[in-house]
Amino acid sequence: MIARTALLALLPLLVSTVVGQCPFTPTITPNNPVLCPNETATLTTQAYDGYQWYKDGLAIVGANGQSLTVQQFNDAGSSFTVAATLDACTESSAALLVDSWVFLFPYMIHGGDEPNSTGPNGEQVFCQGDTMTLTLGGSYTANITWYANGSPIPGAVQPELTVTTTGSYTASAAPAVCPNYVQGIGVEVEATFNAPIQPDIVPNGNELCAYPVGNSTQWYANGVPMGNTDCIEMDGPGPYTVFVDYGTDCQVISEPFFSTGMGSATPKDFSVSPVPATNNVLIIWSSELHPQGDWKLLDLTGREVMSGRFNGSDRIQLQVEALAPGNYLLAPVAKELVPVRVVVAR
Repeated sequence: MIARTALLALLPLLVSTVVGQCPFTPTITPNNPVLCPNETATLTTQAYDGYQWYKDGLAIVGANGQSLTVQQFNDAGSSFTVAATLDACTESSAALLVDSWVFLFPYMIHGGDEPNSTGPNGEQVFCQGDTMTLTLGGSYTANITWYANGSPIPGAVQPELTVTTTGSYTASAAPAVCPNYVQGIGVEVEATFNAPIQPDIVPNGNELCAYPVGNSTQWYANGVPMGNTDCIEMDGPGPYTVFVDYGTDCQVISEPFFSTGMGSATPKDFSVSPVPATNNVLIIWSSELHPQGDWKLLDLTGREVMSGRFNGSDRIQLQVEALAPGNYLLAPVAKELVPVRVVVAR
């Protein structure tokens, strides 16, 4: 039988052994980590003699080290504790929640000019000179890359992209808090920018004619409306322009034709045929004119596209099938004749 006094002396030791109160309390760092998608983190406690890690109250087999690696995919939303042993006394830490960031999918916001129509494949149809803007929505503001037709656009790293050319556009980006979590938009925006149809003004004898013709025509002389037929007679010096309605969304007024100066002509001095030309063009001067010297064929930017020498006759034939469609000026180098306008079409 144990003496009453001896039992009283042992009671504090027995209580300490049963309750397990230790002179230390382990803690886990980092405190309440929030993981990015596919990210890992390392949970660590202080140095003790032994360890056992728990997930949601269940012991993790083999998790007996000072640290534990957790993964967003497997461990986010779970609580972790560690039981640490020092000098044969074991104490558990407070529970720590491993959380994770959750993001909506990235998306794009359309802006800029309204498209004229939607094409057969869902593409948005604009005119050249219009602008479409694409803006990344949500929190995707890091590591931005915009793509056109599958290739990265150099320097396009801002949340907004200005689009002015035909192509297929998409982007990839990451949230600012998780810059390594790069996600693609998953869709492509198709845009078509159509060149506007612009009529040419073609001299034809004493007349100016719009080419090609359309549904309706409106001529202007010095900016003032005049005739609305396909061809008009010139009514004095100054710039002539014409607007032709082709029934499309993309159409603009012609470049000006000046009745004097560069591109001017006295109709009785020459004839040009055919107008427009596709393969060959024949220029015939009046009988009293016999051009001499060199000539150059210039586009309307002044760039030389062809050159040659007059043979002293009253005519010259040019092969123009290799030239781009548009207006050209046949200019004698000696400038004794006014330039002759040549129109090339396909």
